[in-house]
Amino acid sequence: MSIINIMTPVFMMVAMVGVGLVTSKMIDVTPETRRFISFIAINFALPAVVAYSIFQLEFNSETWIAFGTIYICSLVLTFIGMLTGYTMGRAFGYKDIEARQLAIVAGCGNTGFLGIPLVSILFGSEAGSYAAVYDAGTMTSVFTIGILLLKPGRFSFKQLSAILNTPFITLAASVTLAAIGIVLPVMLLETADMLSGLAAPLAMILIGLLIPTITSSNWKMVKEGYKRFIGAAVVIKVLLVPGVACLAVWLLPFPELLGKIIIVQASMPTFTLATVLFERYVRGASRQLGIVAIIVTTIISLLMLPLTIFIAQHIS
Repeated sequence: MSIINIMTPVFMMVAMVGVGLVTSKMIDVTPETRRFISFIAINFALPAVVAYSIFQLEFNSETWIAFGTIYICSLVLTFIGMLTGYTMGRAFGYKDIEARQLAIVAGCGNTGFLGIPLVSILFGSEAGSYAAVYDAGTMTSVFTIGILLLKPGRFSFKQLSAILNTPFITLAASVTLAAIGIVLPVMLLETADMLSGLAAPLAMILIGLLIPTITSSNWKMVKEGYKRFIGAAVVIKVLLVPGVACLAVWLLPFPELLGKIIIVQASMPTFTLATVLFERYVRGASRQLGIVAIIVTTIISLLMLPLTIFIAQHIS
């Protein structure tokens, strides 16, 4: 892959973030507007990416092994990020709940909303199916370990119901249908293909719309007591976890495509649900750290993306 091929998707992503940012400056963007964009992306565009990519696969024993491998890698890499985040939070002297928050923002990546469409753009529609499986691992970690971190107590299987979002249900249904040999009609596949094209633009435009939501009080709070919190989140999420993924892909005999997907997905910034979870389970000023971590890690992750793609191409 040439430098032009590497830079083109990065430029597209940055340009779409810019569209969202400029739009937020020119018109009044309400929370309902952002919720509308998020709803369309999560419930229509992302499922379309997943469905279309799954029905491009030829199911055999190697496919199932690849699904299992990438799911386990997702669980392991997410756990490494969460464990390191919590450890650094305690080492820096933050309160226990703040260290738990750092574990969440450092370990859980935006592997669905951002990762699935990005992987599809970079490596083709087939890669989107594996990216969706990686995201299933992330969501499993979020709604098991993640909820336990923010809400200590006995584990409840009711927590797992939150995993059953539209992309996950689409993944499970598409895999089942494709595995037993059912082929979707051409008109449905073409519709899914068209809808899937909305996923990346909507995701990046929404990020651009979110940037102005960080208030001066949020930045002041970070400067006065949480600079190391955000710094640790960036180092772990954007550097450490992708570094571990690169090392694993280099040392272990991963298929080339899987290796690339694992590295790119491991480098995704903090997942957008962090703000929702912090609002629900955290009391005090530190609940606002989620949005700051999302924006900062997203910007740095995008800046690092050309290097990430270059490394993924040459290691795997």
